[in-house]
Amino acid sequence: MPYLLTRNSALAASADPPSFQSGRFQFTLLSPAQELPSLRLFGLRGRPINLADLRGKPILLNFWASWCAACRTELPVLDRLHQRGDVEVVTVALDRGGREVVSRFVDGLKLKGLPIYLDPNGYVASLDRDNPRNAPFLVYGMPITYLVARSGRIVGYMPGAADWLAPEAQPLIDHLRNS
Repeated sequence: MPYLLTRNSALAASADPPSFQSGRFQFTLLSPAQELPSLRLFGLRGRPINLADLRGKPILLNFWASWCAACRTELPVLDRLHQRGDVEVVTVALDRGGREVVSRFVDGLKLKGLPIYLDPNGYVASLDRDNPRNAPFLVYGMPITYLVARSGRIVGYMPGAADWLAPEAQPLIDHLRNS
């Protein structure tokens, strides 16, 4: 009997995502994992997307703003990760200043194809802990990245700017691709 308990515990632990720390922050597991809701995002360049259409792909869903210094550091890293194609990278600007503000900021970073979407009214993510619009994602700090497994389950989040290209991030990205 103890063998079964130990073996089952090891199997359950292996289903959990690996840990990842970048700078002062570490990946936080959501327990239980939540299903990715069907949400329509509007692209900076006009192309809308429904997050439900991305089911079956691992996703890094990043929330940022042009006034965030750490976002200026992380967005180029996310752009390179997007180019690699390991995961679907979706970035959502929470700026209230409009499309022009976000566009100028993004153009200044010289990104090469990173998908940029807008949520100026807070229907997708809330910076307010009272969450008056009942947005499905809470922003605990800026930037923040939610990680979604291929299964469509939101497994956790990473606050702060992370180096998603670091070797330490790869086991977590592999976990998203394989679960």
